[in-house]
Amino acid sequence: MKYKQFVLTFCIPLGLASFFCILLQFERHASASDDADKTLRVRSLEIVDHAGIARMRLGAPTPDPVSRGKSSPRRSALNGIQINDANGDEMGGLGMLDDGSLTFCFDSSKAEATCMYSLPSGERGFSVTDNGGKDRALMEIGADKSVALTLNSEDGKPLAVVRIIDGKAAIVLTTTNGKTLWKSGK
Repeated sequence: MKYKQFVLTFCIPLGLASFFCILLQFERHASASDDADKTLRVRSLEIVDHAGIARMRLGAPTPDPVSRGKSSPRRSALNGIQINDANGDEMGGLGMLDDGSLTFCFDSSKAEATCMYSLPSGERGFSVTDNGGKDRALMEIGADKSVALTLNSEDGKPLAVVRIIDGKAAIVLTTTNGKTLWKSGK
């Protein structure tokens, strides 16, 4: 009789408690898996440094770029990633503008430095820009399907142009005042 009483008062409640603990653990594990499958939906996300400066932003859209403390409007809202320096000035980014342009750019403290782009017109290319904001080297595919490599002077004037259009290549070398030094095909 004592054995039966021991089983009824101790073993069965302990067994049931163990069963419910195991069941609870499985339920918690299932809930954790469900939470891992959920989507985080936000309009923007900022990664800040120790001083609270936004160093990277992911946004739809991102804020307008700031350079030397001054904000400049974009030609169209940018949805993507913005990279900022320790002062909060934009130093580059990757994204799609609302006008359909795709850009991937890095900046210097004074101007865009390099930019890869694709425009809705079909034009796409890569530019290297000086600190004055002038394109010094361009590699482009035009909307007309031409391909060009252009090297510019410090004032942004073309000095050497290699262009292929309709299967025909042309090379033009000029002086800074625009005088042709040499042209292919002559």
